[in-house]
Amino acid sequence: MELSPRVRSGEVSSHISIILVTLAQLIFFTRFHKYIAWSITEPDGSVTRLSMLTNDYFTWLPIMITASIMVIIVSIAMMTYDNYRFRRTTEISFSIIGIVVSVSLVSIFPFDFSVIPNAATAEVVPIAVTGFFILLPVFYGVTALIMFLRLRKYMAKQDSS
Repeated sequence: MELSPRVRSGEVSSHISIILVTLAQLIFFTRFHKYIAWSITEPDGSVTRLSMLTNDYFTWLPIMITASIMVIIVSIAMMTYDNYRFRRTTEISFSIIGIVVSVSLVSIFPFDFSVIPNAATAEVVPIAVTGFFILLPVFYGVTALIMFLRLRKYMAKQDSS
């Protein structure tokens, strides 16, 4: 399936965006994780950050780093190799990588919300975060299924031609 130059430039722009977002995410999670915290402004104006991350975060971090590097490398490959089957298969693999990263985060759950001073908030935040991290792999799974069905339809159409 040959793409027009306009569609191809859109594909390349999309891959560049994926690379930039992944790099930003990689930098944030490796360098600025201390900001995943509850901030309290002291009477003197200083800010105290109470980290919500446990040491288990550093167990999950290599999984996220590996997945991010894989996404960057494959995005570069998708920019240089223009093939519909490769592109769709890669998009399916991105969704599977997302499932692995989010399920590993839920299973490790490196958060300690006891630092939140408001009791009601401390009770609601873990439920909301857990719900989000459970919905995330569901979203990735549905995306992978849709991509797989599109690829299968395309391949069936190619075989009948």
